[in-house]
Amino acid sequence: MAPVRAGFCPLLLLLLGLWVAMISVSAKPGHVTDAGWFKTQHVQNKRRSCKAAMENINKHTKHCKDRNTFLQTTFSKVAATCRTPSIACKDGQKNCHKSRGAVSMTLCEVTSGKYPNCKYKENHLKKRYIVACNPPQKGDSKKFKLVPVHLDNIL
Repeated sequence: MAPVRAGFCPLLLLLLGLWVAMISVSAKPGHVTDAGWFKTQHVQNKRRSCKAAMENINKHTKHCKDRNTFLQTTFSKVAATCRTPSIACKDGQKNCHKSRGAVSMTLCEVTSGKYPNCKYKENHLKKRYIVACNPPQKGDSKKFKLVPVHLDNIL
């Protein structure tokens, strides 16, 4: 039984190392609420270039994020989407909400480069979106009963 355990342990350590590396690359900064991170990643009051907008995200993760969508609207308007009827999210949870109308958005996709010199192509769209919403966390505005925490889909 010892040889099986000896072969299993390095694999377990490798998987644990990959998991820790993945968490550090994709995790939000510790001092930011889920809604605050959503706002950083997905809300722009006015359009900015993908290069400028993505620098603000990539500086936290220290890598070039492959793909990101920015909604050209206010956080309050996205939070109002949380008051529409609940629907199932892609992961099966029932805390998603569909926007009432289309909004302008920018889709940024990495083309080349290595952090911090990430290069992006951008595509401007006008579409509806689906967001996952949760109750506010400590540090969020109490102005909303639900706040957006994840951009689940664009339609």
